[in-house]
Amino acid sequence: MPKLTGGATTAEHKIATREAMLDAFIRELHEQGWQNVKLQTVAQAAGVSRTAVYNYFPDKSALLLAWSTREMDRFLLLAERELADRENPVDRIEILVKLTLVEFSLQRFTGIALVELLSAQDRESFLEHIVPLSVLVEQLVQEGVDAGVFVDSDAAASAQLILACVESRRPMLMAGDRVDTVVATTVPFIMRALGVSWPTSLTADPTARPAHDR
Repeated sequence: MPKLTGGATTAEHKIATREAMLDAFIRELHEQGWQNVKLQTVAQAAGVSRTAVYNYFPDKSALLLAWSTREMDRFLLLAERELADRENPVDRIEILVKLTLVEFSLQRFTGIALVELLSAQDRESFLEHIVPLSVLVEQLVQEGVDAGVFVDSDAAASAQLILACVESRRPMLMAGDRVDTVVATTVPFIMRALGVSWPTSLTADPTARPAHDR
């Protein structure tokens, strides 16, 4: 078990230990593949005992769920910071799509591909962690609809279609395609689906009517 240092509290120690386990897990997943991931090797890589791992995670499915949730939380914080000073709905959708594609390019595997290997209950839990991203996209779409920038549509349905479009680009990015190339084809498609003429000025008037109404 990692030693407490520098006056760290027990709570901080537990958080650091959990983080070390998750980091070790994802390294093992990258190197060994899902079928060969063992809690014992995760423990060794994290510098803790196997019993310690079991105290936090009963199995590797729990590790996957925890890691995925952590990464989604991190991504949503990043998105929140990047969107904070942008008001134009077009800018905000573009930024989020770009951030998501960059995130995909940094991953060497896709958690989505592992869903089928999980139990029905774990699969449901895994998919639930994606809900906040879907809610954010829906919010951004609704902002654009309310501002008259995007075509009037069901924001929830549009959000699901946008996410499906972005998700379809993941294999290309994981295979090594350039992010800017993928962005150049994906963003215009999504914008046109929302009724936005593309390319457009980043300082476009957010109260302007969508292209289909002009």
